[in-house]
Amino acid sequence: MTEHINHVIQLLEVEQNCAGVFSDGCISFENEEVSKIISKAKLTWKHTPSLDGINIDYLYLFSEGKKLLDFSTEKERFQNCLDKLESHKKALKTSKVDFSEICFFDAIPKELLIEWLSIKESAMTSVAKNVKKPESYEVLKKIHILTENISRQTLTVSGVEKKIEYDIFSTATGRLTTTKNSYPILSIKKEDRVNITPKNDLFIELDLNGAEIRTLLSLSGQKQPDYDIHEFNKKLASYENCSRQEIKARFFAWLYNPEAKDYNLEKLYSKDAYKKYYNYDSNQICTPFGRVLNVDERKALNYLTQSTTSDIVLNNGFQIMNILKNRKSYVSFTMHDSIVLDFHREDHSLVEEIKEVFENNSFGKFLSNVSIGKNFGQLRRISI
Repeated sequence: MTEHINHVIQLLEVEQNCAGVFSDGCISFENEEVSKIISKAKLTWKHTPSLDGINIDYLYLFSEGKKLLDFSTEKERFQNCLDKLESHKKALKTSKVDFSEICFFDAIPKELLIEWLSIKESAMTSVAKNVKKPESYEVLKKIHILTENISRQTLTVSGVEKKIEYDIFSTATGRLTTTKNSYPILSIKKEDRVNITPKNDLFIELDLNGAEIRTLLSLSGQKQPDYDIHEFNKKLASYENCSRQEIKARFFAWLYNPEAKDYNLEKLYSKDAYKKYYNYDSNQICTPFGRVLNVDERKALNYLTQSTTSDIVLNNGFQIMNILKNRKSYVSFTMHDSIVLDFHREDHSLVEEIKEVFENNSFGKFLSNVSIGKNFGQLRRISI
C-alpha cells in the first residue's frame, strides 16, 4: 500500500496548450516529464484524456461519489483555498483573458496553486489509506471513463453547444442521472429531440430490445430468443389477442407485483432469481457486477434487474468508445438502455462490429435495434 500511495498524481488540464501534472509537491508542464510521471502513477482522483490507456486507479470511485473535501483533515483550509481559486477564476473571466494564448495555471499565484494541490494530495492519500476499493470497481471504472469522456464533449441543441454531465452514484441501483448543471438528456421531451443534431453525418442509436426482460430471462438460467422479446412472451403466455404494448404492460404488471401469478411466464421467468444474490441478514443484494445495494426483499428483484441491465449497457458502451478511439465517430451520449453515436460515414465498415459488441455480454446475446437519423427526434430503424 505504501508504494501505491506514493504515486498519487493530479492532472492539470484546461486547454490543449495547458496540461501538466502535480506529484510529490511539484508541478511539471514539460511533456517528457509529465509522460514519465503519469507512466509511474498508481492513483488519481478522476479520469482525464491524458490517462486514456493508462492503468491507474480512480479514488473518486473508492469514495462512491463523496467530495474530496470530506476526506481532508484541513477542511477549513481546503475550502479557503477553493474560494480563493474561484475568486481568481471570476476575475480572469471578467478581464476577458484569452486562454488560447496563455496557460490558466500561469495566471494563478503559484503559492496558492501549490497549497491547493498539496491539500488535495493529502486528502487523496487519506482516501487511499482508509477506504477500501469497492467490489464493483471494474465496472465503475469503465462507466466513469465513458461518462467523463462524454462530459468533455459538446452536444449541439438548436445550434447551441451544451454539455452532458452524468452522475454515476446518486441512484440506488446505479442507473445514471444527470447533474444539476447538465443538459437534461435523460428527461428531454420527445418533441424536443429534433433539436439535437450530430456534428458528423448522422446519429446511430443502438437500443437493446426488452433489456430488463432479457436480463431477467438470463438470471433465470434461460437462453435468449433471437427475435423480439415481446413476441416471445406473446407465444409463451398465450397473449394471442394482445397488442405489443399490452403484452409489455402485462409482463411488468406481473413482474413487479409479488402476489401476481402467470403460470405460463413462470415456466421460464423466475421471480426468485434474486435469492442467490440476496443477503437476508443485511437486507442487501450483491449484483453480478459486484454492486452492493441496500434494498428490502420486496424490491430486490426490481433492483437486481435494473442495476444489472444498466451495467450491461454501460459496460458495452465503454467497449464501443474504445473501438471508435482516434476516429471521427464517437459515443455522443447514453440514454436508458441505448447508446447514441455521432457517426461519420467513413466509419461505416465498423457498424456490424459495433452492433455485435453492443449485443453480447456475459449473460448471452441480447438482440438490439439500430436506428439512424439526421437529428435525434427523427430516427428510422434499419436492418444490419
